[in-house]
Amino acid sequence: MSVSLSNSIPAAPAGFVLVTFQTDGSGRVSAYVPASSSLSTGASKDLTAQTANIAAANLIASPTSGVYRVSAYIIVTTPDGASSTLPSVVITWTDQDSGVAQTLTLTPTNSGNTTTTYQEATSLLSVSNAAPLQYATTGYASGTPATMQYALHIRVEKL
Repeated sequence: MSVSLSNSIPAAPAGFVLVTFQTDGSGRVSAYVPASSSLSTGASKDLTAQTANIAAANLIASPTSGVYRVSAYIIVTTPDGASSTLPSVVITWTDQDSGVAQTLTLTPTNSGNTTTTYQEATSLLSVSNAAPLQYATTGYASGTPATMQYALHIRVEKL
């Protein structure tokens, strides 16, 4: 039986992408997935030189219902001369199964006050399309107001 490789027939099911096949003419076949088909939603935040809590802001304003992986990395970039507290990262969404608004403290606060003070975490969320997927920080403190600076990096992937 012969095999015919195609990247268009049959059509991919909803939520999936087709693989593109290629041959080198010597019988070797390889396949690749186009970069535009990445599972990442493209939702990311890279914030530097933060000197206060970040108010609730959208990661995805109008998410499609489904399971998402949210990852955050937060680090002190400039410590305070006296003391400081790295804020926690908080994620909010509406659950797709219960329809109830949810809040998750993804990372805890940390009072290390050095450039080695950081927190990171990843979580899976069942998100409804009823409300935005949002992030915020809470618990920022600096012995000298607005002296401690931090960076926050967040990534979202739809699984």
